[in-house]
Amino acid sequence: MDYNITYREKDKGIQVIISYKDNRGKWKQKSKQGFPNNREGKKKAKLEADKMLQELKNTIANSTYNEFKNITLGEFIDLHLDHLKIHLEANTIISYKTSLKHFESIYDLELAKVRSIDIQKCIDNLVEQKYKYGTIKCYVQKLKAIFNSAINKYEIPIKNPTTKLTIEKEKQASTKKALTDTELNQLLQQINHEKYYLIVLLASKCGLRIGEILGLTWSDIDFQNATLSVNKQWKLLKNNTYGFGELKSKNSNRIIPLTTSMIKELKYIKANSVYSIDGRLVPVKNTASTTVCVNQYLKKFNYNISIHELRHTFATNLIANGVDFKTAAQLLGHDVEETMRTYSHVTEDMLKKATQIMENIF
Repeated sequence: MDYNITYREKDKGIQVIISYKDNRGKWKQKSKQGFPNNREGKKKAKLEADKMLQELKNTIANSTYNEFKNITLGEFIDLHLDHLKIHLEANTIISYKTSLKHFESIYDLELAKVRSIDIQKCIDNLVEQKYKYGTIKCYVQKLKAIFNSAINKYEIPIKNPTTKLTIEKEKQASTKKALTDTELNQLLQQINHEKYYLIVLLASKCGLRIGEILGLTWSDIDFQNATLSVNKQWKLLKNNTYGFGELKSKNSNRIIPLTTSMIKELKYIKANSVYSIDGRLVPVKNTASTTVCVNQYLKKFNYNISIHELRHTFATNLIANGVDFKTAAQLLGHDVEETMRTYSHVTEDMLKKATQIMENIF
């Protein structure tokens, strides 16, 4: 319970005031006065404040228990997500809903009666359906956040059943795909869809995320200095409409140098395309559906690669050709630790090549 205690002089005596948040998050006050303004009176006022505080805690705990006594997991999730809509981006709410729907089989259980074994059955079912370790872990983290909110924010007297769960890791870790230069050039030559071509080009040659690509405007490209500014993205906003919004993180704001061939490509595209009213290079409405459509389109060419893995191709090529991790992280909009963790396999390949060269030399 959030609270603070203040003491003040009133009517020639001491008044104690407790300001506190009730179980609905509203600030209220409770006070008592009439204590002598002397050392003994101050001591009595403190003892009374402790007593009043304990009574308030008991009252709120009982009130909270009664309010949420029979609430089901599903009902609480709906209640909490409605609250989160005020503070979080629409995409984050969608991520919560997407993750939590995998636990719908236990939605009808009372929140206080959900056991670890109930959640574990859901996890085991996901494992049987061949969901990846990282994906399941993400789903469980969202559910854990729900229970943490029930306990910490709403002060519902329950135990968190997500603390002792088992998620089996894959026997062989999955690796992201990356195209070679030859494969990438062949892919670009095969694409005959104007918008999809530009999406693939910007993901693979500049390392942009899909939201960054769809939010890119011609004013972000400095043809004279051969740079591209990533300063916004196209995303689902809080009012449930798509539009320009802030980037994923502070690191995502960045300037990307453009090669001579890339400048030539973009100049040609600008000269031969219809100008969008908002100045975007790829004026499509929905980020999510565009991702699905492009990924489906790419399957036609037998590379089994996604938009995100084209960004991975960009990063892999940078590091494999000697670009240091700090610079690569800056170009990707990552932090250095994340880049090193994700692309450590590239340095291993470089080490193997170095070993082979040493064998030939010495």
